Amino acid sequence: MFQPYQNDSQSQQIGQLVIENQQDKVTIYGDIDIYRSVSGLAQARQLQQLLTQIVQGLEQYQTQGNLLLDEEIKPQQQSQSSQIDNPFA
Repeated sequence: MFQPYQNDSQSQQIGQLVIENQQDKVTIYGDIDIYRSVSGLAQARQLQQLLTQIVQGLEQYQTQGNLLLDEEIKPQQQSQSSQIDNPFA
């Protein structure tokens, strides 16, 4: 079972949508086509359940006073890249 914000090792996929768990954030990327079909309904329910778990996790942190302030979130550090010569030029 996916437990938001509990570890850095869980990952879940719904269609082509990938949900990665970390202790300070949940990352969601990719895409999903939810068709008007039996499998579409199943995917929509999975997505709804997952988002409900995320909201409940955040609400629990808020109740405990452990919800991070936006100012406390460090922006992703951009990796410094060095310029290299084009080997095809």
